[in-house]
Amino acid sequence: MSATVGSFLPRDAGASAAAAQRIDLPWYLRPRVLSACVLLPLYILAWFVTDVLDVQVSNARGYAFFHGEAFLIGLAGVLALVYGTFLPINVFSIRDPRYRGLEPPLWFIYLIGTLALVGYTFWFGFLLRSPGLLLELLSSAASLSFTMRTQLVRSAGVSSLASLGLAFFVLVAHRVWTLRAGPLPRALRLMAWLLGALTLFRAFAWAERLALIEVGVVVALFCFGHGDMTRPLLRRVRQALPLLGASAVIGFFALAEFDRSWSSHYAAIESSYGRFIAQRLVNYYYQALNNGAGLITVMDWPSYQFSNLLHWLHQFPVLLGPIVRYLTTARANDFLERFGDPEFSNSSGLFAVFYDAGLPLGILLLAVFGCLAQSAYQAFRERDNVMGLLFPVFFMGLIEFFRFWYIGNSRAFLLIVALLMAIALARQRTRPDRTPPA
Repeated sequence: MSATVGSFLPRDAGASAAAAQRIDLPWYLRPRVLSACVLLPLYILAWFVTDVLDVQVSNARGYAFFHGEAFLIGLAGVLALVYGTFLPINVFSIRDPRYRGLEPPLWFIYLIGTLALVGYTFWFGFLLRSPGLLLELLSSAASLSFTMRTQLVRSAGVSSLASLGLAFFVLVAHRVWTLRAGPLPRALRLMAWLLGALTLFRAFAWAERLALIEVGVVVALFCFGHGDMTRPLLRRVRQALPLLGASAVIGFFALAEFDRSWSSHYAAIESSYGRFIAQRLVNYYYQALNNGAGLITVMDWPSYQFSNLLHWLHQFPVLLGPIVRYLTTARANDFLERFGDPEFSNSSGLFAVFYDAGLPLGILLLAVFGCLAQSAYQAFRERDNVMGLLFPVFFMGLIEFFRFWYIGNSRAFLLIVALLMAIALARQRTRPDRTPPA
């Protein structure tokens, strides 16, 4: 795919071919708008409410770090991210028409789905062999996620393949709404329903709500980004999607939290479930910022161990991960043990960059991340550009930016590897696109 970046034709010809397939996407998908008009104001608002207005946000140990110099360092990082989205660099540009309209092979989608099913089978396999135990767990008054975590042993190897389920949904959504290649084969539809059900079970049983949110985001991106919006109802849903999506996330969070923490503990000490949910949802993001600010306030930084930026490398199975952990001496967990809240243990993707890489390099990395996110958006905007498959990775990285460094996580690593392989294997599609652009 090295020849896909750049052009063998005159620049104007390549640009004209790209413009022919370019479509208008809703404002909330644009990294420039998302970083400048959502992330930056929310960051300032979080500081203003807690530091200027002195509004108390729940903190199990009462430590407050998100102010002063730490706040200013974080603000510089957010501004670098915003600046990066305005850089006139299109890394994922494909100007040569011969490299446009590429389609990942169907057998590769089946392979990714099969590997994800193998991961889930290895992970939750004992429940498939003991349906009675599953019914007992589901009917238990105790927290399902707590019980499951004590029953299950998750390997960093085979069970991690379950995270390839997200890559499967990206490739299927790309085939359905971007390529519009016709109805899915029956076996592929069955695989999609099965992986969807397993993802839903994973979200409740393992308290990994992000797994289900990721799938929802991918489906929404391709459906409302590349789908046929000729129906008035779909156009109205597309316009209201941020509000609808936020409501769905809050509702799902409230439903999952009832079993995870309310019924087993907080119902006895809290009087209002609605207030509890609102407080807890805010804490997931504020405490991540507070923990991250604490890292660069209390700990010696930069660590240059990249335990956050390359978290997947530290968690790699077999020999590589243990060797990396042995050779590094990063002590970020020491901070969480001494000052953190055990229920809110993330350290923010924003401050994790500075803790790992320092201020100058951190500023540069955040600007590069913003540039890559904007470039992936531009590729996604061009329906014939297969590099647009990478856009969901950067979009998730932006919406989870204040909570943790998404693209350095092991789940994102598997997703990126699978999508890059799909791009490398892509060939000119065999059937024309019969549906007019949205």
